Amino acid sequence: MMNLAISTLISMQFLQYSPSCSRYAQWIKPIIYIAMLYTSMSVSYHFIGVVVHEYLLVLLIFYLVDKKQAFQLAVITPFVRMLYMLFVDGHLTFSNILASLLLAGLVILYIGAFDKYISNQILSMIISEICIVITSIFFSAFIPHMVVYNMFNWSMNWTICASLAIITILITRKIYFQVTNLQSENIQLQREVIFDDLTGFFNYKKFEQDILLDPVKPMNTGIAVIDLDYFKNVNDTYGHEAGNKVLQEFSLFLRERLAYKLNSKDLGIYRYGGEEFVWMFDPNNFSDIGKFLKSMQLELSKLPLGDQNHLMSFSAGVSFSKNYNFNLKVTFDVADNLVYRSKNAGRSKIVIEG
Repeated sequence: MMNLAISTLISMQFLQYSPSCSRYAQWIKPIIYIAMLYTSMSVSYHFIGVVVHEYLLVLLIFYLVDKKQAFQLAVITPFVRMLYMLFVDGHLTFSNILASLLLAGLVILYIGAFDKYISNQILSMIISEICIVITSIFFSAFIPHMVVYNMFNWSMNWTICASLAIITILITRKIYFQVTNLQSENIQLQREVIFDDLTGFFNYKKFEQDILLDPVKPMNTGIAVIDLDYFKNVNDTYGHEAGNKVLQEFSLFLRERLAYKLNSKDLGIYRYGGEEFVWMFDPNNFSDIGKFLKSMQLELSKLPLGDQNHLMSFSAGVSFSKNYNFNLKVTFDVADNLVYRSKNAGRSKIVIEG
């Protein structure tokens, strides 16, 4: 029983975090649940003598994965039980149907009420399961058995059911937190792979993935290459630690001015290398991108950066993918050439194609 609950929970968590399953997750979750429920019912029929844990997986999903879906599965459960009685046990009666539906309603009432009135999560789960066990035993006369019910006497059966429920909840909860901790560590590792530690922006590897390896996007995208002017002088005069401080504060400046202009289509800011940054943006968000960048230049010229209060400037080149068959690599190459043209023209310039 414990293995069934844990395997279901891990499957649910996998679906929750797996981007490849997002499209079908709402269908896959109930399928996994029904398979586990069928096995759970079979095990409880054979080893306990009466179905008492058919809602345990609902409780786990309800508290630890998806409350809304758990309520839906609580509704599905009696119908799965009826199918089991009809096709496996071969003994489905009106009394069985009525008892199954009534139990489903009581289960929904239990998990909703205890979640609302009991703040302690573990206690709420345990009390809910105990009530489900008691209710199952109360309706046991209407539930067909595939083995002799007196395998355990009445009091012993209640003790075993309640003990198994509590132990399963506690152990599964521990496994759940272990799984989520591993997932958190995995997410952190993924962040380290695609993010630059110093600036917090996407790194060159992510730049390669988004622009060089998959260059064609069916939408007009603007690319601005932004280069911090005379940054080498800061490094040579004050050292790399001072230079890193300037880069961090310049990155914060860019984030505050540019991040709110991003959209949900994977457009973002990348640290291309050294003091050079690449900004992908949606041109539809700007009436005049040149005017916007010039206002940023003016702000930066008045903002001291680093411990030595350096007044810095930046040069920029901007191009648009619609001019290059929506090929981001070509668009970037053009913007990169434009930023060097702006630096050769005296720096602190913005060159926009066309």
